[in-house]
Amino acid sequence: MKTNYLFTLLFSFMFFANVQAQVMAEPGAAAVGLVSSYPAYGVSLKYNITETHGAQVIAGFGAYGFGSASFAASGRYIYNFDVGGISDDEIFYKPYAYAQLGYFSVRDDFFGISQSSNTVSFGLGGGVELEIPEFVEGFTFSAELGYVGGRFNSVFGSFAGLSYGAGIHYYFDF
Repeated sequence: MKTNYLFTLLFSFMFFANVQAQVMAEPGAAAVGLVSSYPAYGVSLKYNITETHGAQVIAGFGAYGFGSASFAASGRYIYNFDVGGISDDEIFYKPYAYAQLGYFSVRDDFFGISQSSNTVSFGLGGGVELEIPEFVEGFTFSAELGYVGGRFNSVFGSFAGLSYGAGIHYYFDF
C-alpha cells in the first residue's frame, strides 16, 4: 500500500511540479527516475556534466531467482551523441553509450541453508532516450542494450551476458 502512495506522489510531482524542466541534453540538467537494466532494477539519478558527458547512479535490487534477496548499485559514465528530432521535432531522441561499474550482493536461502556473496561488476552498452515535449516537457523514456559481467564466489560462480532495459526519467532545471 505504501508503494502505491509513493508512485502516486512521484508521478504527481513530475506532472504538476512548478520546476521548469530542461531538454535532456543540456549541461547541468539532472534527472530522477526508475530504471530496469537486467539483471538489476531500481532508482536512477542522472546528471549531464556537459552536452556530451554525463553520469548516472542506479541503486536497487537484482533479479537472481526464487528464494534470493539482493542489493545492486552501479555508477555509469555516459557519452551522449547529438540530439535529433522526428516529425517536425515533436519527438526528440538522444543516443548514448555507457561504461558501468557496479556492486552486487546476493543471499540465497535454500532448504534452511543461507549463503551470500558479493561481486564487483562491469558493463558496456548503449541506448536511446526519447522526449515528447507535447506530452510532458522533461519526461523521458529510454531503452538500452549492453553486456554485463562479474564473478561471485565459488557458490554462485560468475555471470556475463546480455543486458537489456528500459527507464523513465524526469529532468529538472536547477
